[in-house]
Amino acid sequence: MSIRLRSYYNYIFLQKDLPKWIIYLNYGSLLGILPWPLVAFGSIFMFDNPKNINTTYLEVGLIVCYPILLMLITFISFRIFKFSRLIAAFLPISILLFYLFLIIKYLLPRIA
Repeated sequence: MSIRLRSYYNYIFLQKDLPKWIIYLNYGSLLGILPWPLVAFGSIFMFDNPKNINTTYLEVGLIVCYPILLMLITFISFRIFKFSRLIAAFLPISILLFYLFLIIKYLLPRIA
């Protein structure tokens, strides 16, 4: 099993067969992993409100699995690039647009 995980890691992070633009685009979409440890730590405080404990477990589970989702999208984008460059580019661009949406909606109004 560790050999299979190592091969996935090498495929995602040691990619040399694809053009640089798709690699940089996918690595840019992985930047969302940087604030994840703080968000994951803060998610444990979601259990302070015991009204909807079932949905809280789901939300915390999704927060914890967020980096896996980003790496899966990057893996799929690299795999699909040989067949469709448009779809392979759309996957990381959609994530980057989501980051932009979050910045505009939540971060910019607090600065102004």
